[in-house]
Amino acid sequence: KDSRADKGADMMIVVGARGRMDVERALEIIKKHDSEAQILNAARVCGREHLEVAYEHARRAFHEGRNKSRSIGMETMLYASTKRQIKEAIEFMGARVEGEYAFIFFNLDEKKAVEIVKELGLEVDDKVLEPSMEKLLYFVEEQELQTVDKSFYFDLLFEKVAMVELMK
Repeated sequence: KDSRADKGADMMIVVGARGRMDVERALEIIKKHDSEAQILNAARVCGREHLEVAYEHARRAFHEGRNKSRSIGMETMLYASTKRQIKEAIEFMGARVEGEYAFIFFNLDEKKAVEIVKELGLEVDDKVLEPSMEKLLYFVEEQELQTVDKSFYFDLLFEKVAMVELMK
């Protein structure tokens, strides 16, 4: 493992975008900028807080030596997806060729992150990150929602993110 991965990242920036891109090429361009990033399907992202909660759990896993993956980006995706397996997380939340994207940049300032997304030919649009009931239902079943007040709906998702630690 490289030393950056061993420690996890000290900060993350999230940028929403839409358009069409080659994900592998995008990751190469990001690497050229000396940055680490994870690109997710924004249709499965229930707001910035969803990614922030996942990132905090991933960071803690790295600091405590419980990480399942070699990169903070992949570990963050694993937690955000609420899945047990990295393969499942990628299938569930991985970026597609076309659509809405959530870029998570690690140890990079926001201005540079936005520049990189624009360099990829995408339209920066943080609206794609906004939570919705439709997105929430990818993670939480209707029956579960009936057990809590509406003001706690997204807390059910954050609880599932936290549960990944127990399932790993």
